[in-house]
Amino acid sequence: MLIRKGKHSDIEQIMRIISDAQLFLREQGVDQWQDGYPTCEIIEADIEQGYSFVVEDESAMPIAVAAISPDGEPTYLTIRDGAWPNDEPYVVIHRMAVCAQMRGCGVAKMIFRAAEQFARAHQIRNIRVDTHADNRTMQRLLDRLGFVRCGEITLSSGASRTAYIKILD
Repeated sequence: MLIRKGKHSDIEQIMRIISDAQLFLREQGVDQWQDGYPTCEIIEADIEQGYSFVVEDESAMPIAVAAISPDGEPTYLTIRDGAWPNDEPYVVIHRMAVCAQMRGCGVAKMIFRAAEQFARAHQIRNIRVDTHADNRTMQRLLDRLGFVRCGEITLSSGASRTAYIKILD
């Protein structure tokens, strides 16, 4: 498996991966990504900005996707029921999804490792991410990878999310 920047030619497969993730979340009883988010336009913008990353299999088919950005996240400015441990620059991971066939095979860990490399390459030592309070799968992964729960943030849609940080050595 290889991780690389997403391309416009990947969009159709990326949207299939996202559809897999939406179904998985719905089956788990998680009300996340059930409103049409993320849209094709958002994925296109990730690609245009150079923030889209895909994991491809041996046949060069994308099997996972994530947006990894050093530009921060406006909704992280206000956090409740906790606090960020510092105000230093950070890389944010958004819109991470793994196709159904590869779930549980270490692909998500690969994306997080790539985010760490991305952060280090930009001389940034913080990675922030948020997830739905009911998304236990993502919360367990974040715990295993050394992320720490910091509090709750509110998305621009008004939805609440649990916020995490990992401070790199």
